[in-house]
Amino acid sequence: MARPSEGKWVQEKTLVFPPEEDCYIYKRPNSGTWQYFLTIPGEGVERKSTKKKNQVEALQVARDRKLEVMMRQKQGLKARRVKKMFDFIDEYLASEKERVADYNKPNHITSETFRIKSHHLKMLKRFYHDRSIRLEDLDYPKLQKYPTWRRTKDETWNPSPPKTQHTIRTELTTIKAYFDFLFEKGLLPRKPEFEKVRSESLRNNRRDYLSPRQYQQTINTIRAWSKSKNLTPSQEYNRQVIYQAILVMSNSCQRVGELRKLRWRDLDPNTNLSKEDQKVGHLIRIRPEATKTGESRTIQSPTTKHFQTIRELSGIPKHRGPFPHVPPDRLNDFVISKFGHPDQPMGQGTWDRLWKDIKSECADRYWNQKNITWYSFRHTGISFAVSRGVPMLLLSRNCGTGTRYLEDVYFHHESESKQTWETLSQNRVFFNKLKRHENYVLVEIEDIMDVDPKD
Repeated sequence: MARPSEGKWVQEKTLVFPPEEDCYIYKRPNSGTWQYFLTIPGEGVERKSTKKKNQVEALQVARDRKLEVMMRQKQGLKARRVKKMFDFIDEYLASEKERVADYNKPNHITSETFRIKSHHLKMLKRFYHDRSIRLEDLDYPKLQKYPTWRRTKDETWNPSPPKTQHTIRTELTTIKAYFDFLFEKGLLPRKPEFEKVRSESLRNNRRDYLSPRQYQQTINTIRAWSKSKNLTPSQEYNRQVIYQAILVMSNSCQRVGELRKLRWRDLDPNTNLSKEDQKVGHLIRIRPEATKTGESRTIQSPTTKHFQTIRELSGIPKHRGPFPHVPPDRLNDFVISKFGHPDQPMGQGTWDRLWKDIKSECADRYWNQKNITWYSFRHTGISFAVSRGVPMLLLSRNCGTGTRYLEDVYFHHESESKQTWETLSQNRVFFNKLKRHENYVLVEIEDIMDVDPKD
């Protein structure tokens, strides 16, 4: 029950703007500190301590608050607030969580995007040293310098500044969206501005890839690692399936997330090819919910034998009929599945453990200072296709990447790779093979490089 505005709880009542009764100061019984009472039209009443024992000072506190309320309401803003900045961050994230969908589609976000937004706003909290503030106390000049703070190392609050300006720009996108949310709710008089952050060019932001020699060394080492002795059945299965998955990513230019969601029903024969060519090439149907773009596409891929090997490793009997030769009751199984549970995808923890093993085998020996990830195998495949002269539009459709992005990010390999390969090869056999295959979309990297990917 709200306290009454008269009676024993209100003593020494003094009007702030007499004869108006909507704002006054008073004392509670047995207290020497003045309180203020303020009626806010359309928002209720506000009772708070002035934190002053001097009556003149207490009147000034109440007067300032009354004038602040009048000014905010004149600007169309809400005047009465209990929540602070971090409370509104939680409110904003709750509204964003309602937009999470299984895949990228209009007016929705993915769970991964939501996770990233949450991290960005966590960094905003760290900017304020985890101390929430009132929105009316927002220091706009201080907030404007967020990019400078983010670049500066602080062992407590910012121990790992981003390596690229692009990361800071991405964080600012989320932070600006949060303040837009506050502005649209009438909680801020204006939107904050930030220092300009000039992002690196796409060329400089390109992902690391494997050179031809590094790819040869990596594939040969992973194949040997997948056949190590004294492995448990689950370890043997996981290693050999991941080895085949890497070959698929390199040759189909699939994103690792797309491959992880792939089901056997997503594979089809390419009936436009000859019977002989169908032994190599086939189609992969990427569903909207399986890709970060939210758009379906069809990939032509020279990976028939790799999927056949995965089918055998999964214990699926060969079914008479078209590729992928999987019985109808198994078509909904995941291609890269959990050991003994084909209806479940291989878990994130398994992928992480296997990658840790692969890095320990290859990073120091072959990769030098490159930051090689699962995605690097797709990047290597696209770079290889560029070096072979595959038409950009055809390559763009096959790998699900815009032509402008291909031009800015991948075409640098055209000159770099020639220099690298001339040094590596020292013979004309490789270049003769490359020339003969320059007009083909379906060419296995391993075939050109004389790598034996056999199981």
